[in-house]
Amino acid sequence: MTFSRRTFLGGSLAAAAVSVTGCSTVTRSTDIAALNKPVALPTYKRFEGPKPDLPRSHPLMPDCFYRFPADPAKVTDGPPGNGVAVSGSAPTSNPIPPTADRNPYWQELNKRLGAPLDLNITSAADYSNKFATAVAGDTLGDLFNVDGGFAYLPQFLEARAQDLTEYLSGDAILEYPFLANAPADSWRGCVFSGGIRAVPIQRGVMSSNTLLARQDLLDQLGVELETATVDELMKVAAAVTDGKKNRWAFAVPPTAALSAMLGLPNGWEVRDGRLVHSREVPEHKQMLSITKQMQAQGLIHPDGIAKANQKVWFTQGSAVLTQDTYSSIQSFYRRATNKEFSISIPVPRSQDGKVGRVLLGSPNNSIAAIRPSSPERIKTLLGVLNWFAAPFGTEEYLFRKFGLPGRHYTLNGTDPQLTKDGGSEVCLGEFPIQYLADGPYPLYFPGHPEAVDMAHKHLQEVLPTAILPPTYGLYSSTQSTKGKILDTRMDALTKDIQLGRKDINSWDEAVADWRKSGGDAIRGELEQALSVQGRK
Repeated sequence: MTFSRRTFLGGSLAAAAVSVTGCSTVTRSTDIAALNKPVALPTYKRFEGPKPDLPRSHPLMPDCFYRFPADPAKVTDGPPGNGVAVSGSAPTSNPIPPTADRNPYWQELNKRLGAPLDLNITSAADYSNKFATAVAGDTLGDLFNVDGGFAYLPQFLEARAQDLTEYLSGDAILEYPFLANAPADSWRGCVFSGGIRAVPIQRGVMSSNTLLARQDLLDQLGVELETATVDELMKVAAAVTDGKKNRWAFAVPPTAALSAMLGLPNGWEVRDGRLVHSREVPEHKQMLSITKQMQAQGLIHPDGIAKANQKVWFTQGSAVLTQDTYSSIQSFYRRATNKEFSISIPVPRSQDGKVGRVLLGSPNNSIAAIRPSSPERIKTLLGVLNWFAAPFGTEEYLFRKFGLPGRHYTLNGTDPQLTKDGGSEVCLGEFPIQYLADGPYPLYFPGHPEAVDMAHKHLQEVLPTAILPPTYGLYSSTQSTKGKILDTRMDALTKDIQLGRKDINSWDEAVADWRKSGGDAIRGELEQALSVQGRK
């Protein structure tokens, strides 16, 4: 499960963050070089746990498992806590679980931590406002999840979060082996003002958007879609759409696939020594034109642009194709009531037949920080976060995600399946400690080894040419204060063009206005940040 950067920290938190920028101990918002000053990243040491069922053919390939390993090993030496309560703040997109006094899972969690966990859990939809209130009242707790996209993030972390550099930089992190199991790309999102200010909530490629297909429906209709160029995708879309039968090709505009087919930048991209944004290249306008054509031809669900109900439409079969993350595949199989339900992932290709350039998501879902404290306390809290990050296939992971056998889960072979109590008390297997620290996301779809094979084969084809966001881990003051407003304007125009309310040529004028209103300033700051970090 992932949270959008825009979900979390809005205007009220920005106002709260502004209050720390006046402090003489924090870096000025105009000092881009200081805000992006690099630091020696933590040493990456991959945890050698259970052997994956499929080979890791690429450094970004997630570990692939057909089923949960039998007899998972215990990999910690006892509780990380020392009896002193640990407080914190974290969001959830699931129903909020029962409190500790009514929750056997939480009670057992406290025992295993060796300290009572006083966790303030808030719905993700309300987290920004609650977070702002907690910032103002200094009640975030010892550990707190914070999104990377709110205003004045470096100054906020300088003022309110522990500098973890001495504990985590270089080989120091090896004291916390499960935190050391996060790659450098994830840690780049935790460095601000020359210090490591947080730990990553890593997701890897599993959080990347892709085009998912209902393979069972394609088979019923006699349509093949293992791979596709733009033209081939349009032909398939026309073949599967039948409005009279309440069936459309796309739940939403397939921008992830089209971006790969057309070779768009992943946000920003260095071209001829200068950063260029996706909005500025002609291929972006071409993508808008294609999605407008899809809408005009009735290939997209009638509410697909205006509303966000694609998970229901895809599961029910009202849409044969949808755009979602690799990690969403498991939730779709959980939702499915049709035994024939099957998902495939077409490989996008450019017009010349080459594999398209897939745009990968950010390495992290978000980051989590620690309230400043004594060295002994910081080491204890890092031990707690290390325990939270125990990886897939361990006994700690099995408990953390599924709870107690019998009450919270039963086994189907070696695969744990949540019970009704597990769904409630373990928060559908996503108890919000996963937004304070977490291990790498595996490619694991319980009960569907064929889906693991399918996704692994797909990633083998696309990862060699896929690209991460090149400016991830860089900070732009203008982006932090104006970016959300600018993005909202461009997103609104995108929908207007797709729905035929605005002419495609209105995009050029909007891009020019975006540049004047902040886009060029963001470009300049990011170019400076790239130079400071030696990445340009």
